[in-house]
Amino acid sequence: MYKGILLGHPLMAQCHKFITRHKPLNHKQWLQRIAQVPEIDQQIDFYNSGPTITLLENKIAELLGKERALFVHKGMVGQNAALLQWSANLNRHRIAIHPQSHIAVDESDAYDKLLNLEVWMFGEPHCAITDNDIARLPEDLAAIVLELPTRRAGFRLPQWQTLEYLQQFAKTRGIPIHIDGARLLEAACYWQKPYADVAGIGNSVYVSLYKTLGAAAGGVVAGETEFIEQLIPWRSRMGGDLFTAFPYVLSALWGLRHYLPRIPEFHQRAYALAQAIQHRFGDEALPFPVQCNGFLVQLPVSAQVLERRALKLAEEKGIWLFDRILPQGEQSCRFEIQAGDALDDWQDADLVDLLEQLSR
Repeated sequence: MYKGILLGHPLMAQCHKFITRHKPLNHKQWLQRIAQVPEIDQQIDFYNSGPTITLLENKIAELLGKERALFVHKGMVGQNAALLQWSANLNRHRIAIHPQSHIAVDESDAYDKLLNLEVWMFGEPHCAITDNDIARLPEDLAAIVLELPTRRAGFRLPQWQTLEYLQQFAKTRGIPIHIDGARLLEAACYWQKPYADVAGIGNSVYVSLYKTLGAAAGGVVAGETEFIEQLIPWRSRMGGDLFTAFPYVLSALWGLRHYLPRIPEFHQRAYALAQAIQHRFGDEALPFPVQCNGFLVQLPVSAQVLERRALKLAEEKGIWLFDRILPQGEQSCRFEIQAGDALDDWQDADLVDLLEQLSR
C-alpha cells in the first residue's frame, strides 16, 4: 500500500484552498448542492429503485453507448460483480490485470480472497500495455481488465491502435474485455474520441461518479442488457442494496450538468500546468508524459521534508496541496495532481512559485 499524506487529515478540514481534484465540500455545502438539482422533487429511491436512479442509469448508458447501466454505491462492488459474472458465463477462473491496476494494488487481493479468481499479470510496471503484452495473453481467460488510465502507473494510457488490437484479439478468442474506467471520461480526451467509442472497446465498463463527475460517492457499470441484469443479484449479495442512495444519485446528476462539460477544459489545464512545472524544474519533474487530467510531479526534496512543509503551509495559510506523497529515494519524491475545479483558484505561475518554495 501507499504511505504519505492521505485524504481526511485533520488539517485538511481547516483549509480553504486546494490543488488537486475538485474542491472538497463540507456537510452544509453538500446539502446545498443537492438542493439545487431539479430532480430533488421527484420520488425518493428505495433499494436501488426510483425515478432518479433510472434517470441516472439511462444518462450514463447513453453517454457510454451501452444498452443498459446499473448504479452501484461502490465501484468495487460493480467491478467484482462483473468479473464474477464473466467467470460464471464462461466457466473460467482467471482474469488478466495490469500489475499496478487498482484491482491489483488497492483492493487487498479481493480477486483471490473474495472472488476466488486467479490473475495473469500483463503489462510492465509504470507502463501502459503494448501489443507485445497482448500477444502473450493466454486464451483461457474469463476477462481481460483494462484500467484507463492506469493511475498507479502514472495515469498511463495505451495508444488507440493498441486498444483496437486488444479488442480484435479478445473477440477472436471469445474473451470479454472489462474496462475499469473510473477515469474513462478524462481519458477520452487524449485520443480525441467520443466517450462511447472508448467504452465500445469493452464488453462491460465501470465509470466512477465521484471522481471527475464530483458525486458524493458511487459508480455505474454498463454493458448489454442481459449481462447487466445478471449483475443485479451480485449487487445484492455484496451489500449494495442501500435503503436509499439519493445523495449519491442527485449529486451525480449535478455533476453531469456542471462537471461533464468541463472535462476537456480540465484536460487542457493539466497540460498547461504540467508545461509550467517542467519549464521551471526541468524534464525530470514530469516522470511520465501527461495524457489526461491526472499526472505525477517529481521534486528534488525528500518526502519527509515536503510533508512537513506541506502540513505547515496547511496550518498557517489554509492551503492543502497533496493527497499523498510517494518517496523516490532520499532526496526526491512524487505526488499527484488531478485537474479539477480546485485549480480555478490558482494561476499556474503562482502554483509553480509555491512548489519551488517548498522544494528549496
